[in-house]
This record gives sequence, structure tokens and C-alpha cells, in this order.
Amino acid sequence: MSTADVTKLLGVSRRTLMRWVQQLDMQLEKNELGHYQFSNEDVERLKQIQSQSQPPQTQSQPVSQAVQTVQGSRKGTLKNVEVVENPLEESLIKRMEELERALRSKADDVVSYQMLQHRREIEELTKKIALLEQKIEDLENAQSKREPKDHSLVFDQSTTQKKPRRKNLISSIFSF
Repeated sequence: MSTADVTKLLGVSRRTLMRWVQQLDMQLEKNELGHYQFSNEDVERLKQIQSQSQPPQTQSQPVSQAVQTVQGSRKGTLKNVEVVENPLEESLIKRMEELERALRSKADDVVSYQMLQHRREIEELTKKIALLEQKIEDLENAQSKREPKDHSLVFDQSTTQKKPRRKNLISSIFSF
């Protein structure tokens, strides 16, 4: 199709059409006179762009890029473009988004389970620590009961009693 045919079909000016072609970086064939020739695929793509560039409608799915006219610029200027060339792609994108949501949900469940498991382990360790503290306290009390009340040192106590010295045999016979 020629440029004039496409502009009539889409209801846009030739300049708008050429601007779209330039902004989308479309690779079009040219005839022997150097005029653009649009294939049916190109026309379908331009129709999709034109339908997306209409005033925004509520869409059920999030779109990463949308066709919008730039405020303060000429009508029909494209800002960002997303061309849906295949309905299969749309269903694949939806399915991928569902899988990502399910994956995030599963990851959240795993993290929650791990947190509960850690909490149980911490509670068990806290009980063991309390039990050990009680045992230490009992041991300290038992130790304090065994200690002598007299805190004198072993070396401070008197030495063992000396044995009376035997008088030598001669002095015992001749006692003076």
C-alpha cells in the first residue's frame, strides 16, 4: 500500500504517519520512485499503535510501555510504544506474571516457616539457659554451705603439737 492509502485508511495526516514510522524505526520497502510501500503487517502494526494512542482506557493488565501523545507537542507524537503482535505473547505474559506471583507467595511461606522454626529454637535455648542458671545457683549455694565458717588460712592455724622430748636415759636414771 502507498502512503496515501495508509493515511486514508488510518485517518491521519501524512506527516503523522511518517513521524510514527520514524519513531518506531520501521523498515519499509520503497518503490522505484523512492516512495514507501506498506505491507499488510505494517498497516496492522500502525492500526494497533493508533488504537493505543487514543485517549487512555482502563486496562485490566499492567502495561510496561504505553503509546501516549507527548503533552505540549504535536498531536500524534509517540512517547513509548508497545506493539502486541501476537495474542499468544499476551497469554504468555499473563502466565509469567501469575507464576511470579505464585513464586513470591511460596517464598513468603518458606520465610514464615523458617521464622517460626527459629522462634522455637530460641525458646528451647532460653529454657536451657534458665535451667543452667538454676543449676549454677544451686551449686553456688551448696559450695557456700560446705565452706568453713572460719575463714582463716591453713598456714595461719597453729602447728601440730610437739611431742614431748624424751629425756635421755642417763638423766632419767639419775634424776636431779
